[in-house]
Amino acid sequence: MTELQKRDGKPSRMVPRASQVLVDYEYWLNRRFGVTGTYLVNARCFLRTYRPGGTVIAQLEDYASTRSYSLKSILRRFRLFLERRGIDIIVNDLLDPRLPLSNPFVKVYLASVQDRLRSKGSNSIYATVLNGYFESIKNDITRMNKKTASKYIFSPILSDYTKRLYKTVLKSFCDWALLYQATDPSELSKEQRYIRNALRKVSVQSLREISAIKVTLPRSISGTYHKDSLSKKQRDRLLKTNKSNHDRAILALMAWNGLRSVEVLRATVGDVRLKQGKLQIWGKGRSEKAKDTIKLASVTKRELTCYLRKSKIKKGKLFPELDRPALEGMIAKAFRKLRVQGKFTPHSLRHTAGQLMYEKGVPLEFIQKTLRHADLRTTMMYSQKAIDIEYFKRMRRF
Repeated sequence: MTELQKRDGKPSRMVPRASQVLVDYEYWLNRRFGVTGTYLVNARCFLRTYRPGGTVIAQLEDYASTRSYSLKSILRRFRLFLERRGIDIIVNDLLDPRLPLSNPFVKVYLASVQDRLRSKGSNSIYATVLNGYFESIKNDITRMNKKTASKYIFSPILSDYTKRLYKTVLKSFCDWALLYQATDPSELSKEQRYIRNALRKVSVQSLREISAIKVTLPRSISGTYHKDSLSKKQRDRLLKTNKSNHDRAILALMAWNGLRSVEVLRATVGDVRLKQGKLQIWGKGRSEKAKDTIKLASVTKRELTCYLRKSKIKKGKLFPELDRPALEGMIAKAFRKLRVQGKFTPHSLRHTAGQLMYEKGVPLEFIQKTLRHADLRTTMMYSQKAIDIEYFKRMRRF
């Protein structure tokens, strides 16, 4: 597969694959807008029609010209992404029948962690990233080492956030491979022993070195805030403007206890321990058997008590009829009632919970435990944001 575009007889910068562009676009959409859905689907539909012989944007204009006004609007966001990334030519690998599960190691890995990567989107991203890496090393697992992994992760065609995504995926694979190597062969099937022996071609040291690769975002990027958060007054009004016990319980879980959308959708009645004031959460990227337990905020406990009493739900899903579109629509409506302006998405409620806990004086370690951040540096974003806000507020006097 061609990865270098020649100009004047000399190879220039690497040309990205369409599958890589989609992974980057999905991450960009989530970071900037908190939604992917139809934007990603229509971008994929267009890229499947892309053919060599013209720039991506020129072909996108031709493709959009025959579409409805609403689809043109959706595709304009993809054009904005392409322009900001400076992507003008791609290698279209979307018609490759091997994708997204071409490499046998990727197949086994995804099968082993399927309880953690529940959504098709997560499977697709992990498969694309891993297959891309194995393709870069010619599917030769003996070439799996820190040097080849670093070259793949730090490719100049990737955005800074996508580099971090690639690193996360490769780390997850290496951690799995290390665990697989350490498993007693007597506990494995014949096929699993074959995979284990094949994985042993990679040294433990190489796997650990890849897993330890660090991706540091530039200060200009790490210092920006991708989602706005509500003030305490706005958060209180969020409940006052909503009379539905169902919706109030969801808003409390997200804006006071910092649950992600997927965690609300996964929640069951059995996860709620009202007497103990605790909640079990099936977190992102975790197994259903490895739930975290957190303390319920007093407001959340009150709203859950009212909701369960009125709904009379005794078992199963905590919100049985709820799906992602309905959840996003309900939260968007709540934001409209508040008349807030800025980058507000469902994930903004999680940021609101963290920011207001910090401003209230809750220790960072407790905020980390409540929001279930793997790294305290992620939690420190709230302290940095508070410092920045206070800095600009006080500097007005000078």
